[in-house]
Parts: sequence; C-alpha cells; structure tokens
Amino acid sequence: MSDDPQLDLLNHKLQLQQVEAALELDPENGELLQLKRDLEEVIKLSLELLGRTSDTPEVSWNVGDQCMAMCSRDKLYYRATILEFLGDVSCVVNFDMYDTTDVCQLCHLKPVTTVTPIVKKKKHDTKSRAIEKKKIKKQRLLQREVEIESFAKRRKTVGLISARK
Repeated sequence: MSDDPQLDLLNHKLQLQQVEAALELDPENGELLQLKRDLEEVIKLSLELLGRTSDTPEVSWNVGDQCMAMCSRDKLYYRATILEFLGDVSCVVNFDMYDTTDVCQLCHLKPVTTVTPIVKKKKHDTKSRAIEKKKIKKQRLLQREVEIESFAKRRKTVGLISARK
C-alpha cells in the first residue's frame, strides 16, 4: 500500500478489472470469485474512508472546463483547462498561467473556487507563435530536402567513379 489512498483505490479497481477478466475465462473458479468479493469490499471501504460514497455526486468534467488541477511536480493546485481525457481516471490539463500541460488524475481536480480573473493570451500572440512554428517547420523540411539531394548526388558521383574503373 502507498501513502496515497487515491492511488490505493485506483490499484484496487485495476485489480478488480483483472480478476473480472480472469473470471470471464473461468467463471466457476472459487478463488477468483472470493477475490472479486474481497476487492469489491475493499473498494467500498476505501470510498467510505475517502468520503466519496456512491451517494455523493461527483463533479462531471468536460473538455474545455476550467478547474484547479494538481501539478505533478510540486503537488500544488493551479488554475487549468481540461484538454483531453485519458480513460476514466486521468486527463490532460493545460495550466493557464504557465502554458504547460500535464497529466492529472480526475480525483486531483477541484472546481475553481477563487474569483481571480483569467489571464487570456491575445489571439495575436497565439497566431504569431503558430505562424512562426510553421515557418520553422517548413525551413527544416527544406533543409532536409537539400541534404537528401546532396547525398543522392554524392552517391551518384561515387557510383559513376566506381563504374569507370
């Protein structure tokens, strides 16, 4: 067991999924059936311990929602925007003030509670940054094509020299 009860709960749920998958192959296995009952009980007790019983409504998150997300580096909460969900337990968030992304567990998301104004970057800055990235990418592509052409010419020249001998 780890120090994080949320992580323990996730591990128990994963183990339950594995046991259920094994039961599909062998539904009469008494040990697996008992293990499934035990894991369900442990999950229920863990949820009660965390104060997250099934009667408690959970926040339903959507892509684009503003939230307070825990940063994996310093374990502090920052204002973030949900970009993508990765299964049922985690998501990708963008920390608004730092313009960095991170993977965060859904249990580490909180509703925005403070009334601080959201600092939005100007569309012009975002557009100019995107245009600059495209220019750099195009420049790298052209440079790569030139390298390929020069390599092909050298190879052709070496081939002609060897053919003459």
